Amino acid sequence: MIIDKPKVKECILGDLNESIKSQEFMFTEYDSKESFNGRVHDVLINSCIFNNIDFTNIELDRVEIQDTIFNNCDLSNKLFDYTNLTRVEFNNCKMVGSSFIGSSLNDISIDNSVCKYCNFSEARITKLIVNHSDMSYITFNETKLKKTIFNEVLFKGSEISNTSLNNIDLSSCDISGMMIDNYSLKGMIIDKYQSYLLVTMLGVKIKE
Repeated sequence: MIIDKPKVKECILGDLNESIKSQEFMFTEYDSKESFNGRVHDVLINSCIFNNIDFTNIELDRVEIQDTIFNNCDLSNKLFDYTNLTRVEFNNCKMVGSSFIGSSLNDISIDNSVCKYCNFSEARITKLIVNHSDMSYITFNETKLKKTIFNEVLFKGSEISNTSLNNIDLSSCDISGMMIDNYSLKGMIIDKYQSYLLVTMLGVKIKE
């Protein structure tokens, strides 16, 4: 599957204080929490690159994001609920506890990132690729997944309910401790070892 990459033009160097509402800017480490503490709200972040930005003291409220790349950023506990993310890359990012409830995610790439405890309940996700990332203890509840690829993803302790994984390949992933209902697992692709784990998760005892 090929996803559409962010349409990012040559960006000029920006300052978070002045340019967060603008387009086609690159933000770098020195613009991080030492220079900007506050609330960014009701804006479209478009065609931007964020390098080594710590968003710890930056509140994102009703922010839509498109054609944007996050490299080595800390977006932990950020709220992206009921918003749109289109053609966005997260590379080597930390997103522990971030929330995407009810959001629309299209053409999203997550690579070598930590997404533990993220909540994707009721999200509509189309064309998502997750590579070599930690999605332990995430929540998929009534999540719509279309054209989704998970490659060597850690799903330890994740909760999946009312979310169809039909034809989604998890054979390269760690699903130990996953909590999943019958509807969600129907048609899911796993390997032989994972089938043993899945049976025990469902409370079935295997006679040796």
